[in-house]
Amino acid sequence: MRYFIQKLIILLLLSGATFDAYSQSNDIVRSNEKVVVAGKFYYLHIVREKQTLFSICKAYGVSMKDVMEINRKKNHNLDLNEILRIPFVQSDSLIKADKPQKKEQPKYFYYVIQKGDTLYSLSKKFNQTVENLKADNPEIGINNKLAVGTILKVKKQANTQVTEKKKNTYKVKASDSEADILLKFDIKKRAFRRLNPHIRSFRNIASGTIVNLPKNAKQITPVEEVEVATTDGIRQATDYNQIFKEYSIDTTVQSKIDIALFLPLYAALNDSLNWEISYQDTLKIMTRKEPETVYPKSRDFIRLYQGVLLAVEDLKKQGLEINLHVFDTEKKQSTVRQTLNNLGPLKLDLILGPVYSHTFDLVAEYAQENQIPIISPLSSRNAQLHNNPFVFQLNTSTESLCDNIFNHLMADKENKNIVIVHSKNYKELEEYKLVRDIEQQLFENGKYWQYTNLTYSKLSFEDYGNLGLEHLLSKTQENIIVIPSSKPAVVESFLTNLKILGKSYPIQLIGFPSWQRYSSMDPSNLFELNTLILSPYFIDYESEKVNNFIDRFRYEFSCEPNDYSFRAYDFTLYFSTAIKRFGHRFFDHLNEIKDIELIQSNYSIKSVNAWGGFENKGLHVINYAPDFKIKSHKFEPIIRAHQNIELPNEMMNQ
Repeated sequence: MRYFIQKLIILLLLSGATFDAYSQSNDIVRSNEKVVVAGKFYYLHIVREKQTLFSICKAYGVSMKDVMEINRKKNHNLDLNEILRIPFVQSDSLIKADKPQKKEQPKYFYYVIQKGDTLYSLSKKFNQTVENLKADNPEIGINNKLAVGTILKVKKQANTQVTEKKKNTYKVKASDSEADILLKFDIKKRAFRRLNPHIRSFRNIASGTIVNLPKNAKQITPVEEVEVATTDGIRQATDYNQIFKEYSIDTTVQSKIDIALFLPLYAALNDSLNWEISYQDTLKIMTRKEPETVYPKSRDFIRLYQGVLLAVEDLKKQGLEINLHVFDTEKKQSTVRQTLNNLGPLKLDLILGPVYSHTFDLVAEYAQENQIPIISPLSSRNAQLHNNPFVFQLNTSTESLCDNIFNHLMADKENKNIVIVHSKNYKELEEYKLVRDIEQQLFENGKYWQYTNLTYSKLSFEDYGNLGLEHLLSKTQENIIVIPSSKPAVVESFLTNLKILGKSYPIQLIGFPSWQRYSSMDPSNLFELNTLILSPYFIDYESEKVNNFIDRFRYEFSCEPNDYSFRAYDFTLYFSTAIKRFGHRFFDHLNEIKDIELIQSNYSIKSVNAWGGFENKGLHVINYAPDFKIKSHKFEPIIRAHQNIELPNEMMNQ
């Protein structure tokens, strides 16, 4: 993706917005590619440079209001290369315009990028050259980066032979184990494994994996998502009816909510640890231990559970009846499968957890099938996020963090000396995206030379050390030091050395949230380097609300709350209140839920695409100041100039 293009600020005058939008409509090439979703036809339109929502809707002859609703948009903002679903309108003018195209078959199909896909692997998969794929998808850019959940446009290959019809295949479901597949198709384990050398772990076969079956396997279930070469091209690889599944949700405001909480509490093991067994003659005597012992791997999640309980208590005081159903996952897929099979007629309004990816995927599939919002409370890399419209990821991804740090850095380009201090293999890290964005913004089209008081450089600390870094620092400019890494050993080594230079040069260090959790780090390093960290979580221990929570927690549970306790209280309170106010349709009212007073989190929840889930992009700017005080404020994303333009009402309502 060309992130530098996405960061450009398009300046439009308010008075000229209408004229510009009308003029752009003439340059928009309407897509011929249609998909069927829940019985309705839609075009897939890829947003190109200088296109606005107004001009796109005018070109297709559709209402902006309809397009915004279909694509779950709350404003007119568009990102470059964003995919929009445009409703198919059969008007007289469009019928005439479409007539020459009716005899032609679509030349392309669209593929949703999955985790692990590379440009090379997809070129082999679809019998394309890498050059052709890049030509049809200019947004890929020179780095050949493919973002999970984005769309790849693939040209169909004509006159190819059927190559997969004779192969029996099956798409693994979240509830399937290897034993389930063997039983379902009456296959021997040795034969099954021999046919599937691409499976790394037969113990945990990932949901969505295509497995090969013997030709004579019984009860073969057809797989509609497998790529099959046909006489007129490769059949669509993605099941759009599943991705774009229209959900029918109740809009009734609720006074009673059923919540399921999935956590690895290890209840049975904790119970067994706290009984002391002795014998008197042949009589077995069980005595409860004092004080009680807690299984270490469950301690954090018990604290999380306790945070949920306090939120439920407060919600009940507000008149909301909560039925909390707690399920112990024990971090086992088999336990989760059994739990889901036993849920039966239980009607859930909200699912919290699980916390581990291999168990979360199982429950997320259940949530999608039953149209239940599911919260991923801890992970910042959720595989379900881009393809499941009911998933909410609360921990901001590294990619989003990099975007916001980039916006913060580039908001003011005056009198700054930006220095990237990196390790040798830093380009392999996720945080490298921040460096790539900065360099593309500065050096594409020669923009760097327009800023007379801005300097930029980078160096390998292992190669040049403090002497090399000191040569790049300035005594008259603010030195912004960026360390693109979340590896403790790398960060701690750099900071110890940087602190020496901080005594002679004005330095502000830019860091990542994970730095705050390094147990071996000397906290004074962060203060002395005037460190700035953007994080979705911050606890203000001077806040009355925070201290009231701590006092209640101590009173109720006779222990101290941890980070998970605060986090659990916030997400339980937030989403339960959202359902109370708006029913299951709270998806469409996220921007209206701003008055809930949270104690740790900053929620600004955004849809990741038109068919995926939601990610929290709300952050705190946390400054570890040289006076050894921690200062914080909520981060407000920078709005591009063209985003505030008012567009004609008639296009909104036509």
